[in-house]
Amino acid sequence: MSGRAGRRRALWFVVFWAAVGVGSYVLGVQNALGQRAEDSALGAAEFTYSPPPPLNLVSIPSVAIALLIIGTIAFFVHGIRRAVVVTIVPALAIVASQLLKQQLLTRPQLFELDLPNTFPSGHMTVFAALTGALIWAVPTRVRSFVTLGGATLLSAAGWQLLAYGWHRPSDVLGGLALGTLAFSLACLIRPATARGEAILGRTTSIGLVLIGWTMVAAALALAAVAGWRESADLMLSAGEFGGVGVSALAARALFLLSSGRS
Repeated sequence: MSGRAGRRRALWFVVFWAAVGVGSYVLGVQNALGQRAEDSALGAAEFTYSPPPPLNLVSIPSVAIALLIIGTIAFFVHGIRRAVVVTIVPALAIVASQLLKQQLLTRPQLFELDLPNTFPSGHMTVFAALTGALIWAVPTRVRSFVTLGGATLLSAAGWQLLAYGWHRPSDVLGGLALGTLAFSLACLIRPATARGEAILGRTTSIGLVLIGWTMVAAALALAAVAGWRESADLMLSAGEFGGVGVSALAARALFLLSSGRS
């Protein structure tokens, strides 16, 4: 893929994922109906301080070690330039998530049950950024398999964040959007290049987009039914399905940005 075509694709993903992030914040955080819906889902979750993997694996040392390992893989497979990208871009995304949540974004208290701002999810940003870094670091031929594994990891992490009451749906979508947006911006500055073709690349891309939009549609349908029946459990399920769908779309975007596939 030429540099011009690569930048056009990157620009499309920048616009799309920025819209996902902004839309999640406006509808879920700044809107009274959205706040009530999300707090309903939060109330249906079973909170725990001791979740199973992968959620309990996130810590500052573990993230640093993961970035070191991914950077080393990228160095030996692609060279120093890619190694720098897959360490710096995730680090910037993770720092940005904390800055946005703690300093720049606010959560207005639109009704009594509201809680402090948790947008975007730092955990979800970590998983999205590390998934993108690993997809970019591995050899092109195996990138499809890593992408499918990454989509599974993102789906599991997002599901856990909601099921265990650590975050609201908008937080999860915001973290996914931020992690994917970081790599989209990196590609906009300098499009990634790939040596060779990914095995089952087109099949992976088509499969993820079908799964992603199907799950998003299911989430919207569940949310509508949950609102009609005033069911907190269904609202939680809607958030979980939505997280799986957007995770698949995020993994696909990271794959396309890295490999030059259409």
